[in-house]
Amino acid sequence: MGLLERLRGEGNTARFDDVEADVTYTVSPASHTIAFAIAVSAAERDALADLVRADETATGHEETLTTAVSAALDDEVADPDAVVDRIRRPRRVAAAVAETWEELLTDDPDVVYLPVGMAGELAAFVATCRERDANADDSFTLPDTFERVASLVVRIKGATERPDNRIVVHRDRVPAVEPTVRSGVDEPSQSSAERAESEESS
Repeated sequence: MGLLERLRGEGNTARFDDVEADVTYTVSPASHTIAFAIAVSAAERDALADLVRADETATGHEETLTTAVSAALDDEVADPDAVVDRIRRPRRVAAAVAETWEELLTDDPDVVYLPVGMAGELAAFVATCRERDANADDSFTLPDTFERVASLVVRIKGATERPDNRIVVHRDRVPAVEPTVRSGVDEPSQSSAERAESEESS
């Protein structure tokens, strides 16, 4: 049985046995989640924070969002709020990752934890920033430290391709992105990261 199945098993808890120490650990998905262990340097952490700040301060940010939403809404049945939330989520993930790493990194380098599903959203944010920089009509400019972030994303991708690198970790140790609350709309029971967990485990 895989990690995900055990964490969502009977009784909404999972048991992990350490045979050598003769200890059994019991955890709950309310307090723990599945994540990848990633080695990150202080320079890489700072470079990601630089990129998030550059995206925040660029004057063309809202224009880029408007263009993306307009293109997505070519489908008349699309929910505008859901489209905006989906488009903004990679940046929100990147900001949450940068903030969490700023709080938790104490060594250089240090090991951090990235929940299943966030790696793709972080990569999407980085790719969007690269595209904006290449657009002559966009005021956004990549910071000088961008290549550190690009290299980090490549390394994260490699780490997430190794199933043996998945661990169960306390939620206090991982970035969290709060769902967008829309009036009159019930939030889905799973986050996009949790849905990615389900898809990857199937």
